[in-house]
Amino acid sequence: MHLNSISKWFVISAFVAFALSALVLASATAAQDSVATKEKTEDLFSLLQEANATVAKVFRQFRDIGKIIPQASLDRCNQAQLLAEESRRLMQAENYSEADTKIIDALQKLKEALRIVYTTFPEQTAETAFEKAAQLTSSIIRYYEQLQRIENLTSIAASAGYNTTTLEADIQAVKSLLAKASNNVGEKRFEVASSNLAEAKTLGETLLISVNNFAIELKMQRLQTYISQTETRLAAIRERAESASNTDSLTALENAETSLDNAKDYLESQRINETLSELASSRESEDEAVDYLKIAASSQDYASTATPSTIQPP
Repeated sequence: MHLNSISKWFVISAFVAFALSALVLASATAAQDSVATKEKTEDLFSLLQEANATVAKVFRQFRDIGKIIPQASLDRCNQAQLLAEESRRLMQAENYSEADTKIIDALQKLKEALRIVYTTFPEQTAETAFEKAAQLTSSIIRYYEQLQRIENLTSIAASAGYNTTTLEADIQAVKSLLAKASNNVGEKRFEVASSNLAEAKTLGETLLISVNNFAIELKMQRLQTYISQTETRLAAIRERAESASNTDSLTALENAETSLDNAKDYLESQRINETLSELASSRESEDEAVDYLKIAASSQDYASTATPSTIQPP
């Protein structure tokens, strides 16, 4: 008796659909409110249960023809079960975001379990198709994960007031291409799926460049705001130090201003790490300048208190 190739392809296709559907749902989860998140997580968990049943069915088919399931494959299944239990506990604790992560990890473990089995017991035609499907599916999953990071950065940029309409449209275009690629893998149209992925990759790379530029610009804006605030603080400290003729404070203040000027030069060149280093040095010198003023003020207060009164009691 031989494992039916059509049956084998059916369970592969079904599992691919489970994994990709899970990723789509996980991506959508991040944008939902608490009730919707619970519903999405429950849907994800149902998909995990279906995927687990699919893997169990495949194992039974191999055992029926006298095959011994590789230990590595069994280990992946056991790991998936542990992750499933963790996700169940997280769901009960209403920690749906972490539960989603555990469910996705469990699905990945089940996918690996299938891959190990089919690699161990190759069937020339079906195995070649499976390898191609597995390779394409892995790429689709990777692009979904990258797209999730891009969506997060786009959301941050939007909240900062940037116009992200074009970015959001491009994100939807990538999602559409990945969905088409998934469908084509399920239909064994591998060349078309590869073409879908090539388009998604090109558009995704453009998206990544755009959001990285947003991230740099946002960081530079925040640093510029901090520099402006620091200039205001240093001006106030200088006024106090000059009024008190506190040379130690003024010396520390000059060091702070020098570091701040260096930071501005580095920021203009978009050398973020050097900017942060100089700002840290500036803050350290600023704190020293303030401390010298405090010490001087405390000494004056003590001297005033310790000086005997020249007024005689009546």
